[in-house]
Amino acid sequence: MQIRVQAAKTNKKTKRLVAGNISKLQISLLIPYILFAILFIILPMVLIFIYALKPIDGQNRLDNWDIIAKGSTWLIIFRSLWTGIIAATFALIIGFPYAYIISKSKSKIFRTLSLSLMLSPMAIFTISKALAVRGLFSAIFDENYLNNNAFAIFGMVYLFLPFMIMPLYQVLKDMPKNILEASEDLGYSKIQTIFKVILPYCTKAILSGFGVVLMMSATSIIISDKLLPNGSQKQLIGNLINQFANTANPFDLANASSLVIITLLVLLAIYGIIYGIPYLIAKKRQGGIYE
Repeated sequence: MQIRVQAAKTNKKTKRLVAGNISKLQISLLIPYILFAILFIILPMVLIFIYALKPIDGQNRLDNWDIIAKGSTWLIIFRSLWTGIIAATFALIIGFPYAYIISKSKSKIFRTLSLSLMLSPMAIFTISKALAVRGLFSAIFDENYLNNNAFAIFGMVYLFLPFMIMPLYQVLKDMPKNILEASEDLGYSKIQTIFKVILPYCTKAILSGFGVVLMMSATSIIISDKLLPNGSQKQLIGNLINQFANTANPFDLANASSLVIITLLVLLAIYGIIYGIPYLIAKKRQGGIYE
């Protein structure tokens, strides 16, 4: 009996030591990421707020915030948002079937080739891809017809589609088969299974891909500068910020900082809506989303 009690105490001490060592190991592994976040995320954001809120020499008020009151600035912001939303929607429509077909294929060669087809262009410079697409369509159509929002949205979908496919593929390839079997047993058709089973299961991946494509499309500099023949007529918020990104001029830097803050707030609001509304709906339905 005493031997059992001693063995139990020894096991408890061993578990405590192991847990303590694991926690120390986890903390030590977090240190590089914490330092990276401080140096490259937190500190730059602090500097942006300082440049935006600090009065420039010779000014009695923050003149750099006058750019926020201009109608042209908000026109560019709204253009960036609605083109980004449309591009993300088309990327989802194209990317979901592609990711589903790849994830359910039994051929490893087919999966490898399909993923390579989608991911290999990411190894090429984005500017090179934009110029290549522009050159191709310029050879087919007159360049004056390419200077429109439709071609800009096409370029967004072409450049950022992999960022929609990858999260969907990662979730779909690990989806349990018994979920689809249960759907068939309940008498659901294939279309009903897609909308009532597969899509709810992929909700988080869909929101993640949609958010990433929206953010990248809305803040892109390349679309207006390199893809469109006359990008000055179809500027996005990234182009406007880039115009003022002049470190030699304090006023331009203050303008760019104020634009970054407003853009960040708008995008965070949109991102909160994208994630918040489905969460509230799922909360109301009591478990409408698969974990």
